[in-house]
Amino acid sequence: EGLCALLGGKEAALADLDNLFKNVPKDMMWNDYYNHANEPVHHVPFLFNRLGAPWQTQYWTRQICKRAYRNDVKGLVGNEDVGQMSAWYVLSAIGIHPIAPGENRYEITSPVFNRIEIKLDPKYAKGSIFTIIANKNSNENIYIQSAKLNGKKWDNCWITHDKIVAGGVLELEMGEYPNKAWGLNSSEK
Repeated sequence: EGLCALLGGKEAALADLDNLFKNVPKDMMWNDYYNHANEPVHHVPFLFNRLGAPWQTQYWTRQICKRAYRNDVKGLVGNEDVGQMSAWYVLSAIGIHPIAPGENRYEITSPVFNRIEIKLDPKYAKGSIFTIIANKNSNENIYIQSAKLNGKKWDNCWITHDKIVAGGVLELEMGEYPNKAWGLNSSEK
């Protein structure tokens, strides 16, 4: 909220974020805009969720997964730095990512996979498995249309750690076009 105020409000912050990403080179190699190779910016695509534009988070995390990670000599746009580049990819590819240390909130984004099962450690979790299902997921269908958490409508573009470690199912309906009404709820159910 403070950063938005300094930037001139939510609309100005969104315009700055749009500009930051629209000027990124196709190969996402080192640049003066969103520079994925510089790990301190890894939270930036998830700021769209915080600013009420979760479809932008979905679009840009998919673009980063596709353009900054490849199976070739230039497979990573930066160096690994003790696993941070890979950790970003794994979390983004499964569709959830933390934005701030010490906060129990994970931002929901467009998963690369159709189904993900996270086996939970019984020493730390009440549940045994947390599953993320992305129905109709494809290279074209990158936008979340709606979501259910354990069979109940889920309108948040985020989920808390306690919901994940309780086990259960986050089911996402995917589509080709953004649903600009999904994910705008700011209260937890």
